[in-house]
Amino acid sequence: MQRYLYKILILFLAIYIFNACLGKEEEILFSDDPNFVSLQFDANDSIPGLEKAVFTVEFDEDLQDSIIVNLDSLPFQTRIDSIGPTFTFRSSAYAYLIALDSLETGFDTIAITGKDTVNFEKVVSVTNFAANREVSATYHIKVNVHQVEPELYVWKRAVDAIYEHGGNVQQAVFFKDRFLFYVSTGLTNYLYTSDNAIDWFPMAINGLPLTDNFRTIKSFNDKLYLLHQNGSIYSSEDGENWTATDPGVSGYAARNLLFVLDNKLWALFQQAADGKLYYAFSENGDDWQLTEAASTMFPVVDFASLNFASRVQKPKALILGGRNNAGTLLNKTWSVEKNVNGVYKWVDFTADKTDAQPYAGAAVIPYDNKLLRFGGMNDDDYVIGNGLAESVDEGLTWRATDSLYNTIYDTEREISYQKRAFQSVILDEENHFIYLIGGKGRNDAGVQFYSDVWIGKLNRMYFPEK
Repeated sequence: MQRYLYKILILFLAIYIFNACLGKEEEILFSDDPNFVSLQFDANDSIPGLEKAVFTVEFDEDLQDSIIVNLDSLPFQTRIDSIGPTFTFRSSAYAYLIALDSLETGFDTIAITGKDTVNFEKVVSVTNFAANREVSATYHIKVNVHQVEPELYVWKRAVDAIYEHGGNVQQAVFFKDRFLFYVSTGLTNYLYTSDNAIDWFPMAINGLPLTDNFRTIKSFNDKLYLLHQNGSIYSSEDGENWTATDPGVSGYAARNLLFVLDNKLWALFQQAADGKLYYAFSENGDDWQLTEAASTMFPVVDFASLNFASRVQKPKALILGGRNNAGTLLNKTWSVEKNVNGVYKWVDFTADKTDAQPYAGAAVIPYDNKLLRFGGMNDDDYVIGNGLAESVDEGLTWRATDSLYNTIYDTEREISYQKRAFQSVILDEENHFIYLIGGKGRNDAGVQFYSDVWIGKLNRMYFPEK
């Protein structure tokens, strides 16, 4: 009898332990945590890129509540009307979406089954019940899609005319937080200044004789430098008051200022005895050191110049187009940078490109990981092509910009930009704005000079940086 009592006790103990284990398992399975973990959109061949959307939970100031949102918007015109979503929660017994109905006057409830195709244009929120079916969490949902074409350049004409008088030589620079616009009529020098490129005011120029060399102006070491046709190099600390210095290279005359490279101001000097051209540089703007001789096909006037950092962050400079010492219009693109031996090496990018068009009066800036070239005139003063070109290989090759995305046109005022060259192009590197000021063009009425201001920007540059 005692033996049977032991067996009964052992049986009851086994049942107790088994039930205890089941109780613990139930606590693990039926969680009370309904919180959101992730949302993933299924790939869709007809809607590329959906699967790349990344959703996080953020606090929305307007709603004063949590919201599931993709901070990095989907590309322009991405459809979100037929999406297979996969929600993940800490635990879930069931979940459903609240969406506007077809008339957008009420709401529909859409159960999340994992096989849904959902129109996220109408989705408002998601509610999830934890595994214990007692605790729930609700999140607003917002799917961001870019509302503008990111590759579109948007332009506006901010100023119709800075001045009304004549002026056949112009140059604008941005110097010490001001726009400075220099103009020469051949009889008078003018200066107009602005803090915003919209409101302009005339200023006096002191110490600078009448000059038609405003296009030689370069900024270096917190000063502006200008090569006057009398052979002197003038400098200014404010753009208004100028002082002359003699380059002081015996037997040579300065012909033009080129660019700033490696904290040196570079120029072109001509030997008086034989007329040969030489590159030269100055580390202080006063003392000059000659280097190698320049090619007879190197320009002395009307060229475009640019100094920039290459893709490997090496200082580099370009000289494009212009006229050589014989007055020949050139199709050349010259590149210079320091080689591994510390020597500046000049390369003619167009040595084998016989079909390249010659041009004068262009301007070049680095923008959006490429180079943009504005203007360029032939010998008859007509702008070549549509007046816009780009290079994705640091000036080695050039192509016309896509007119669908980059045509200079003010859509608000319905004003077209008249094709031109010799315009001043200024880049606001911090805010990515491009300023086009003045210029020269030809139309049915003949050669025209402009003093308007256009401001443009690539739409994508408005998007927050990742």
